[in-house]
Amino acid sequence: MSLELFNIGQGYAVFTESDYETRRHAHYAIEIVYAATGVFSISTRHGEYHQLENVIIPSNLPHRFSCLNATCQLVFLDPLSAAGRYFVQLYQLDTLKDVLVNVPGLIPLYREEKQVLPDMNNTPGMDSRILHCMEMIDARLTGDNIPLAELSAAVCLSEGRLSHLFKGETGISVHQYMLWKKMLLAVRLSREGHSLTACAHYVGFTDSSHFNRVFYRMFGIKPFFALKS
Repeated sequence: MSLELFNIGQGYAVFTESDYETRRHAHYAIEIVYAATGVFSISTRHGEYHQLENVIIPSNLPHRFSCLNATCQLVFLDPLSAAGRYFVQLYQLDTLKDVLVNVPGLIPLYREEKQVLPDMNNTPGMDSRILHCMEMIDARLTGDNIPLAELSAAVCLSEGRLSHLFKGETGISVHQYMLWKKMLLAVRLSREGHSLTACAHYVGFTDSSHFNRVFYRMFGIKPFFALKS
């Protein structure tokens, strides 16, 4: 598996994967898989799906993936990015309980080292208090996490109310959002030539093993194999 394209600002990563299969896992990112050659299979708790040409996997949906004797393009989208929110709205992914398979008209979002994204100007808004919290988190991705008490005080909400509102607006907890953004920053720094261990420490992971576990939860593969190219 190799990382072809990574854009932290627009919230997406593109991998190419051949003759590979994963264990059952779930990740925060929306995943869109296309078969470049051959076909692939995927299983969830709802069933097994074979002879697939494409699939959309909603955020946090446990699944197992196999592309043996095939080459697939895997696009991971941050659900809070413009692209992610577009797909959530278009395919109602926030209420979907299983994968969408062989979706008609689903074109690759990445071709010949170029991003191919649809018009995403009409994405829904978000509560301004949650946006402010996200801005605070994004500005302090290195070191320790911002305490929930500090975030709640900044937007004049109780910690319980903020936690409920944040998950309602984003689909994940405040802590999960912090881990996601830290992991994305670490990946970007790794792509710039820094060691994974240095990147993990820089963004506040306790050690490289902690970073490895978070990365695996996000992408279903260990970072060494994904980022070695």
